Amino acid sequence: MDSIVEQQRQCHEDIERLELAVVDLMLQNLNKHRYRLIREHKISELLEQIQDRSKLLTDLENDASGLRASEATAMADRNFDEFYDRLGKISSYHRRNPDLAVYPPELEYVKYKNNPEEVDEQNRDNDSDDQIGELGKESVETRAHNRHVVETFMNDKDRGRMETMFSGEERLGRYVDLHEQYELYLNIKDAQRLAYLDYLTKFTEFASHPKKSKNSKYAEYLCSLQEYFENFFARAMPLFDLPHARDQARDEFSEVWRKREVPGWETTVADDGGAGELFCPACKKRFEKDTTFKAHMNSRKHLRTVKRLESANNGSDSKDTKAAIDRNAEQWAQREHDLAWSEFLVRKYSEVLADRISETRADVQRRQALTEEERNQELEEDDPVLAEEDDDQDEQTYNPLNLPMGWDGKPIPFWLYKLHGLGVKFTCEICGNAIYRGRKAYEKHFQEARHATNMRRLGIPNTRQFHGVAAIDEAQTLWERIQKEKKNETANNDTFEEYEDSEGNVFNKKTFLDLKRQGLI
Repeated sequence: MDSIVEQQRQCHEDIERLELAVVDLMLQNLNKHRYRLIREHKISELLEQIQDRSKLLTDLENDASGLRASEATAMADRNFDEFYDRLGKISSYHRRNPDLAVYPPELEYVKYKNNPEEVDEQNRDNDSDDQIGELGKESVETRAHNRHVVETFMNDKDRGRMETMFSGEERLGRYVDLHEQYELYLNIKDAQRLAYLDYLTKFTEFASHPKKSKNSKYAEYLCSLQEYFENFFARAMPLFDLPHARDQARDEFSEVWRKREVPGWETTVADDGGAGELFCPACKKRFEKDTTFKAHMNSRKHLRTVKRLESANNGSDSKDTKAAIDRNAEQWAQREHDLAWSEFLVRKYSEVLADRISETRADVQRRQALTEEERNQELEEDDPVLAEEDDDQDEQTYNPLNLPMGWDGKPIPFWLYKLHGLGVKFTCEICGNAIYRGRKAYEKHFQEARHATNMRRLGIPNTRQFHGVAAIDEAQTLWERIQKEKKNETANNDTFEEYEDSEGNVFNKKTFLDLKRQGLI
């Protein structure tokens, strides 16, 4: 067993080497998102090791067992008995193990200096140099055997862990995947029916949801959102200080809750003269209107509940009945506090992830235009290389003809541009002078929700008769003409029907009925 002083020295050395390894990782210029993410996880692991060593070092410094003090006393002996005793143990150990291999501890941390992207590129270059036809099979195998394998901070285990850590929608933490939470949201009472794309924009608008519908399913939905974001931070942002952010959010929430400035919770059941007047503590139920609340207080259900509480607490004169009702009110107030805190925390988490959520909306919108084959092909592709932060290294896409960008971020081929007629631009005044490239997109937009909504705002139905009409004046003129024709058609219905009398004379409907009333026919 090493001495206490030696253990302290080892802890200091390990902490210093771990800190240098973190510096080496941070200095590496990595472009691929996968490598950057694995590097952050490695740095997080190294920081945990530093914390463990620091904790052990603190415990040794405190010397709760007193071993360090006794060891220091023994080392202070001027006869050097302790020194020679340890020297004898070391010499005896090496005599028993003369051929023991010694590995310098710094070799363990050399791999943190190697850039995995540069190593992969070097390996590809070496593989391309191995010409089997020229060198022969034996020469290639010999070269592969003798080639020095350069280790980096990333290994096959890390690659496999990244594959199982994220879902397909998250794309290694570049986007968020809220499909499970979206399904829970749709099952909430009085929840607004939204598409997933709209849900990504409005899922933090908790104030729009009525308080009376914030039941157990709503609490489960908030808990699911909170757990997902916290888990996402641990997977996609391992260096994010989540406990510190949560403590800051807690302090901020306590202040705004005390001032009743939390969105959607300006009044609670604990407020006198506020929502507390519209809350029934016996039935644990909130009401939005005073008339509904008064009707409930006189209802049979409420009276039965109060009577049941009184019988459970030994009569109506018992103080325990009021105490039970007060406990119900306190429990409901605590429930509202917990719901408000969960909403506030989810809102804070979404602010931190605002960029990723915005990129998720753009990716969902882009993927909706892809076919199933294109989606599968995109998932099989390698990680995209992130753009360099240095402006000198930024390469602008060469696009002299100003062609539209495809789903891969590159200009579409010119033949495809001509095939779809994208050089012709069409403007729709009804859609706010929106410009559409090509006849196909222009014809398609007449059946889309944007055009139909603007037509309803003009008071005109979006029927087939208005297909191809893009000007507001033309649409209104056509609608007036259609209405006028309908009126004329109704007025001329009497002239279209013909009747014949007994003598064979033919009259229209109006003339025939008039003559018949006069008795002339």
